[in-house]
Amino acid sequence: MKIRILLSALLVLLCLPLSGCWNYWGLDEMSIVTGMAIDKDEETGLYLLTLEIADTRKASKDNELKVQHIEAEGDTIFNAIRNAKRRLSNKLYGGHMKLVIISRQLAEREGILPLLENLLRDGEPRETLSVAIAQSKSAKEILLSKTIESAIISFDVNRSIEEDSDTTAATRYVPLYKAYSAIKAPGNTLVLPALHQVKNSNEQVIETNGIALFRSDRLIGWLSPEKTMYYLLFKDEVHGGAISCQLDKEQAINTSLEIKKCSAKTDYRFHDGQLTVILKVKLSMNLMELNLPLNLRQAPERAWLEKRIAAVLTERVSGLFVEAQTIIGSDIFGLGNRIYKDNPTLWREIEGDWDNIFKEAKLVVETKVDLVNAGVLKGY
Repeated sequence: MKIRILLSALLVLLCLPLSGCWNYWGLDEMSIVTGMAIDKDEETGLYLLTLEIADTRKASKDNELKVQHIEAEGDTIFNAIRNAKRRLSNKLYGGHMKLVIISRQLAEREGILPLLENLLRDGEPRETLSVAIAQSKSAKEILLSKTIESAIISFDVNRSIEEDSDTTAATRYVPLYKAYSAIKAPGNTLVLPALHQVKNSNEQVIETNGIALFRSDRLIGWLSPEKTMYYLLFKDEVHGGAISCQLDKEQAINTSLEIKKCSAKTDYRFHDGQLTVILKVKLSMNLMELNLPLNLRQAPERAWLEKRIAAVLTERVSGLFVEAQTIIGSDIFGLGNRIYKDNPTLWREIEGDWDNIFKEAKLVVETKVDLVNAGVLKGY
């Protein structure tokens, strides 16, 4: 009798884990948030949120997935999200959110650290979502624009940013957790992808447009897509892209090249208060267009072209470094963080005077270019 009672109790206990999820939500009960734009009303001081929500009601094999946009406001981000729920019957779900766009005014005047902390505290948004800065009048304008490929703007923009280092090297992918770490880490500097609107076939579409530069968590400036490539080159984050340069000053004709492989190594020396930064860059490139009378089957002419391209790249990287020292006035390359990691004792000694040390630093660039494909057979 006792054995039967024990077996019955055991069977009841075994059935409990099979009862299903206690907090299960059906797809028809959720509004899936794919992206969010954050603005702030200067007059009222309220946060203005625009949420991009995937419309799954009519989704099928034959019908393209569409989106809806919900707008809400609140004195905090959390309250604004709660107020958005008042306009929906379903639960807002942020586990598939891919993109957060922050207005430039908010980034300039108040900083973005509280916004990042809010997203990280929330249990639903993933730490890998993209954070970007709007160069338009508002972040809402960007989110309400279009992309050429699909209706879900946040997915398209996120994928474009993630894959950029392999294709154009014109912006930088910075997931949420890295953006937060860049603000908090000693000697580090935050940069985020910049987004703006351009006209395509009489429609306003979204385009990545370089990077936004920060001091701590406040926006201080921008780098164009062209200069962003040399920033990424410095950071050893270029995996592809195209470069055009004028090799002969007497001819206003550009030569274009494709980056096939790139590696960059940064080192430094600090002696008697003087910082010297050494950057060694190696590039394997395809020659795409050349408008100079060169016979690239001849070793001397091929070598001259490689050295001339290397000289142009060295000049451009050095020019960006000087711009960071003089015009931007900030260590956008995160050299301070490199010293902090390599030599914490040295960093503690120079941390208080780091801005001046960086402004007086010297850069030595060594660039080596190898033309792996020039469109001709080598004659040597």
